Amino acid sequence: MSWYAAYTKFNHEGVVSKLLKEKGVNTFLPKIIVPSRRKDRKVLIKRPLFPNYLFVELNEVQGNWLKVFRTPGLARICGNNGRPTAVPDEDITSIRLFVHSDRNLYPLPYLHVGSKVQVISGPLTGAIGILVKEDHKRRRLVVSLELMGQSVAASLFDDEIKPY
Repeated sequence: MSWYAAYTKFNHEGVVSKLLKEKGVNTFLPKIIVPSRRKDRKVLIKRPLFPNYLFVELNEVQGNWLKVFRTPGLARICGNNGRPTAVPDEDITSIRLFVHSDRNLYPLPYLHVGSKVQVISGPLTGAIGILVKEDHKRRRLVVSLELMGQSVAASLFDDEIKPY
């Protein structure tokens, strides 16, 4: 049995997980607690760690695959060149350890130095730049913003930007 990442329709992770469990397929939907604003208060809610994704445990029997593919809300099984690719067991174990720990988890976009990013919060909201440097000690990123042919570097928190 191997674990596979399944991509679902928007906000269908829980529904797909429930339907697959009813079919006898083992699933893993990692969730984290995040603050959410309401009109009059802030509340804590559980959200999927990876939006639109859940993990499905499958073997090589074709009948199990058909059960999974015919599940409403499931878009596809992730893989390379059109073939599903198994997620390494150590990755699933690590995700389980993270989720069951008492630490706060912050899902972040996968960014690398040189990628184009957009600022999504703070006074520079809407600005587009290039990720120049990561400062892991202060959890900050340095983004170069081009203005009038000049470059300006701004130090931003990692949750203030997203891939462009």
